[in-house]
Amino acid sequence: LRYTHRKIGYHMSQSRLPQRLIAALALSATAVAVPLTAHAQDTALFAAYNAESQATVDDTPYGELIGALTIKERGRALVAYDVAHAQALPFFTQYVNYLANVPVEQLNRDEQLNTRNVLLIQGLAEERRVRGYKKKRGEPAAPGAFWTEKRITVAGTSLSLQDIEQDILFAGWDDPNIMFGLYQGMKGGPPLPRVAFTGADVTAQLAEAGRRFNNDTRNFRVRRDTVRISSYYDWYLPLAFDGDEAALRQHLAGFAKSGEQELVRNTGKIDRKTLSTDFEQYRTRQNTGGGFGSGGARPSGGVGS
Repeated sequence: LRYTHRKIGYHMSQSRLPQRLIAALALSATAVAVPLTAHAQDTALFAAYNAESQATVDDTPYGELIGALTIKERGRALVAYDVAHAQALPFFTQYVNYLANVPVEQLNRDEQLNTRNVLLIQGLAEERRVRGYKKKRGEPAAPGAFWTEKRITVAGTSLSLQDIEQDILFAGWDDPNIMFGLYQGMKGGPPLPRVAFTGADVTAQLAEAGRRFNNDTRNFRVRRDTVRISSYYDWYLPLAFDGDEAALRQHLAGFAKSGEQELVRNTGKIDRKTLSTDFEQYRTRQNTGGGFGSGGARPSGGVGS
């Protein structure tokens, strides 16, 4: 079967997708992968790592899954969750199971970012039609049930999205740009990375993600004596900056023009723009032949759409 959307030139061979993914996962079984894993009471276990390790993630399955299930629109990768629910759940399960069975102590600390995003997409795909997403998501300080549900077990420890973010990513990395690599499934958050983060390039990839997020005037803008920022920053202010507004300002100055950096650091008034929590997805229209055909597609919007 082929799905070709003529208006945007999206093309994918369904018959080839499973073969590519199966091959990629089979190759991965002989390598060392890197999960995002931690729980508050077991941080010592997941803090163990090998600084000399050259082990890397086989990120082919990530690229295959995301590439096959997303359409790029206005610079953002939108996931077709109806297609993911109908066809990709077995591959998500196989990939996540592979990532869960990893000797964490053999890894270096650079290879730790993709599983969290995969788990989020898998969870949303399992629901197919997502309703009340704002409530499901909650906020980092008060996460919803969807964010606190245990989704992966590593070394006997069951982990949620919240556990991964709080107890591994921000606890173990001294890089505020992590927040720009965390896909939220909503329009106001950072876009889904279509390319897997890799240990060799993760710092540069996160910095670029931050640059793109802040190049959007809806997220960061300096006008006269006011610095307007997305309230997304407030979500991760405690984790990324220890709640220090001055540290946040210093970080924001790195995205400002040279003539505006002093204002951002010290003198400008900070104004928050309300974060859009509308659920973000791409929904295909079914043709008369069933499956996902070439009858067109439309983006969906709104919480719980």
